Amino acid sequence: MNTYIIIAAVIVGLFLLFFFYEAFEQNRRIERLLKKAKASYGKFNEKFLSPDEMESVKKMFYRYRTDDSIDDITASDLEIDEIFNRFNTALSAPGRDYFYRMLRTPIYDRDTLEKLNTKVEAVRADELKRDRIRSLFLSISKMNGVNFFECIDYFETIPEKNVFIELLPTIFMVVSIATIFINSGLGIFFLIATLGYNVYSYYKSRGIIESYIVCFSYIANLIKCASKLSGERIDALSDEYEELEEITKSLKPLTKRVGMVVGRSQNTGAGSPLDILADYTKMFFHSDIIAFYKMLKVFKAHKEHVEEIYILTGKIESYMVIASLRTAIPEFCIPETTDGIVASNVYHPLIENPVKNSIVAKRGVLITGSNASGKSTFLKTVLLNVLFAKTIYTCMADSFATDDYIMFSSMSLRDDLLHKDSYFMVEIKALKRIFDYADAHPDKKVLCFVDEVLRGTNTIERIAACTQILKKLTDMNVLTFAATHDIELTSLLEDKYDNYHFDEEIRDDDVLFNYMIKPGKATSKNAIKLLSIMGFSEDIVDRAKLMADDFTANGVWR
Repeated sequence: MNTYIIIAAVIVGLFLLFFFYEAFEQNRRIERLLKKAKASYGKFNEKFLSPDEMESVKKMFYRYRTDDSIDDITASDLEIDEIFNRFNTALSAPGRDYFYRMLRTPIYDRDTLEKLNTKVEAVRADELKRDRIRSLFLSISKMNGVNFFECIDYFETIPEKNVFIELLPTIFMVVSIATIFINSGLGIFFLIATLGYNVYSYYKSRGIIESYIVCFSYIANLIKCASKLSGERIDALSDEYEELEEITKSLKPLTKRVGMVVGRSQNTGAGSPLDILADYTKMFFHSDIIAFYKMLKVFKAHKEHVEEIYILTGKIESYMVIASLRTAIPEFCIPETTDGIVASNVYHPLIENPVKNSIVAKRGVLITGSNASGKSTFLKTVLLNVLFAKTIYTCMADSFATDDYIMFSSMSLRDDLLHKDSYFMVEIKALKRIFDYADAHPDKKVLCFVDEVLRGTNTIERIAACTQILKKLTDMNVLTFAATHDIELTSLLEDKYDNYHFDEEIRDDDVLFNYMIKPGKATSKNAIKLLSIMGFSEDIVDRAKLMADDFTANGVWR
């Protein structure tokens, strides 16, 4: 009797030891997550996503984009992928996906933007809850190369299965064990054969659903994360919390079966002898296979709710990303509303030690200047901040004001070899899309940024076509910023566009740029001087200068 008591005590002691050890490891894990969350806040991101990871991040944006979303050409011109990677401090897949979507989805409702600002500032102010919430997001950081939206869409294609087939292993086990009491030799033989069959058929069935189990494991962690968020409530985010709580309640039938399918060790990152015992039980009785197909049926009925949780958690973490950004950048302002664009000391977030510029644009802006003088960077800087004003409500400037503009650009174009389009054709199509939108939406204000208009054609036709294109854009209520080398346009368009320029200084056989925008048209020329500085022969330089001076004086090439 004493022996049985000792054995029972040892077993209970071992289970208690495993329990306390697992609790200790769980606490250590929470501390590590909290430390990681604190360390990443208020800094620029240094670890950029791979091209494949970026394609996965973009799927949420493409799934929900609208007519007013930033199109691919403008996103490429503004280097939105680089901006995203630099700003992105999201610790979860939903946060990354939603923040990218946010960067390309302008908000044209002032009240919504003000509420966004209130939520972001509340996050900035509550350091303790912010760090705890961000540590929770680490539990749903990624899906091991599987995209969430592809996953939930693919679940729809999985046919339902008659689970009776998966009950056969359990029936065989019961029959085998019962046979032992009738004929021990035969019963043991049947038991061994049954165990072999059960393990073989288990791995065969499990192999079919293995990739989906990864998704269900992630969904389980996602729902758990959403449930835990309620315990770290930030009052300003009450709308999001209440919606999350309502949705998670509706998903209880789904979460009940998840543990049986994915296992506690896969779900929590911990492991114990209990988990090992549970795994063998699944092999012999196929309990997780049965639970999977029952859970799949429940999931199909609640797919929209699962998707909503993913979006809501991403939305909450995006507030954290903006709060982190506002802490990381040296200066920022909350944008205001005005007709046109008014910027004071605006700068580009990707440039180290940037030169800040100011401008007041109530009508079209035409910018001239030499190569590398800062024209293109200035265009991108202004348009980026217009975008930031309508997305993250955070501008890189002392002050910035703009209107509810639909944004387009045509700047960093290239040949489209896939569609066999030359640079000029790509340029024309990029410009035509702006005309088409403005023509189809006369009630909307459109903002257009163009760098080196029609650079892919000859000078005479370029100047003629540019003049008419830029005039027509202003006639269509499109506020246009254009950069050009064609000084002739400054006179041809002066009744519709304000002239600005960038200049340079040549000192000691070197060209120095100050990158400061100034009113008026450019007067300096440096192309021929650069030939001399780079060591071209004097006869080339002198003859080129003579030709240029003669054309300036007479208007004819000779």
